[in-house]
Amino acid sequence: MKKLIPSGLKLQLKLFQRYHLDWLNNHQDKLVNFHLSNEEEKNLFQPRITISQAIKQTQHSENKKHNLNLAIAKIQDVAIKPGEIFSFWHLVGKPDRARGYREGRSLVANQLKAEVGGGLCQLSGLLYLLTLKAGLNILERHAHSHDIYTDSTRFAPLGSDATVVYGYKDFRFQNNLLIPVCFRFSMHEEEIRAALCSPQPIPEYRIEFKVEDFDGGAKVDTVRFVPQTHTFEIINTTTYEKLI
Repeated sequence: MKKLIPSGLKLQLKLFQRYHLDWLNNHQDKLVNFHLSNEEEKNLFQPRITISQAIKQTQHSENKKHNLNLAIAKIQDVAIKPGEIFSFWHLVGKPDRARGYREGRSLVANQLKAEVGGGLCQLSGLLYLLTLKAGLNILERHAHSHDIYTDSTRFAPLGSDATVVYGYKDFRFQNNLLIPVCFRFSMHEEEIRAALCSPQPIPEYRIEFKVEDFDGGAKVDTVRFVPQTHTFEIINTTTYEKLI
């Protein structure tokens, strides 16, 4: 039955379901909206936790960097106050040609394909890793179903990914700190640098991704260690199949 429903209608149904759930859960008024910060506001927020990742050169890498820049413009320096909810797609919007997005590599139905808006998962993965390190309350995160990288092409630890699909899979967290935070990015020829910023210092959690290989895939436990203590917690366990 699902195959008979046009993809455009499926998307509209998913968006309606998402809106309805946000309304039921009283999230509508907590979602952070895009707003421009002035220089004085920006100067209040200083980098506290930073990450750099390589941007691997592929046939889609220039389009990927273009797409990343478009999405970053909707997230950069947007203040997230205590109690507010960050939603990747609520801020970024639909990644279509009308908004200037180009074709990039995406994992669709367990196959790598070129799709408009492809490549944004590196950005959502960076956001996920920064929020893990800051101890923020992650509300929604989806892993890729398959490990699509090799040792030579991997730019982030297995288990640190957060795939996003407009209308279907979002990345969300709630600011459970007592201070506002924001994100800041800079794009370079072969890398992207990301920072979580705030007006005051934030304790940085140590994160480990413990990988256990099995025939045809791998299981990853995401472990977060509490600063200045000997305690830790397993945030989640993710299973990946090998991409054949």
